[in-house]
Amino acid sequence: MAWYYIAFDTVKQFFTIKGTETLKELITMISNCTEFLDVKLRTNEKKILNALNKDKDKITIRFPMEGKIKTREMKINCLIQAQLGCIPIQDFTLTQDTGRIFRNGLRVTRWLCDFLASCKNNFSALLNSLILAKCFRCRLWENSLHVSKQLEKIGVSLSNAMVNAGLTSFKKIEETNARELELILNRHPPFGNQIKESVLYLPKYELDIEQLPKYSDTLAEILVTIKLTNYEQLQTKRTAPDFHCVTLVMGDADNQVIFNQKIMDSVLLKSGNWTKKIEVKRALKSEDISINLISSDYVGLDVQQVYTVSYLSRKPVGSKMVTNPNLKAQSSLGT
Repeated sequence: MAWYYIAFDTVKQFFTIKGTETLKELITMISNCTEFLDVKLRTNEKKILNALNKDKDKITIRFPMEGKIKTREMKINCLIQAQLGCIPIQDFTLTQDTGRIFRNGLRVTRWLCDFLASCKNNFSALLNSLILAKCFRCRLWENSLHVSKQLEKIGVSLSNAMVNAGLTSFKKIEETNARELELILNRHPPFGNQIKESVLYLPKYELDIEQLPKYSDTLAEILVTIKLTNYEQLQTKRTAPDFHCVTLVMGDADNQVIFNQKIMDSVLLKSGNWTKKIEVKRALKSEDISINLISSDYVGLDVQQVYTVSYLSRKPVGSKMVTNPNLKAQSSLGT
């Protein structure tokens, strides 16, 4: 509390967390925090806020709220989502309020990650808190198409031009010709080269999962490797700040946290990879585990994968126990 300057009532509220909270639920909880008591709902703002919440003719927020905006908490929720969704707010006082909400929200979301990391049976809430803390830093949703807004010299209008041209990931921007970028952005050379270069020197991660031959009915061991695929390029120049890190967070189908650790880029830059043997206890619901690599400061760099762990015997089918001599692993990779 003291480290992040968090109000006692906020801490009390987060002690009621069940551990299965979604992004939507965490934003609702954060909107109720004592840190935002100085934000007031003014009568003349309601029309704008209601349009942001629900409007069939305009872009609206990701998680609309039921009914009309009638409380301070609903206003805060609406402004957080509008900022993360890059929805313009044509009102000076609301823009000021949004700035205040995000300054305090940065502290609250960072504290929430640390608080949830001290528990075990809350994988969903922990993963979503890490994602939300990063969203607050970037002022973008984790699945935002406006990844270019994170680059130097790119604001909302240039980012919109990138999105309209289909440049919605760092990979696509990197693969686009520099002159073409300048045409899209209506800028002179060497602007395109500068944009491409800043993307080129962002860290690029890969996850490699391997099951080890040591396994029983209830326990298995996997080897997780994080690779920095552009490790050699990053030796000379880096776009990300020195304190940039990724959090490796793994959970099972029973919502138990299997593993949670921050890994600094500086560690990965020594050899290009990081490896860890991790023991996995068999979950009751499924053998699938969720493996997530969450960047601390960037949207568009995360790696998320589902892996099926094999055990000595399969789950009982009827009254029979089916042996499983063959290790089978399924994985799906997405960023």
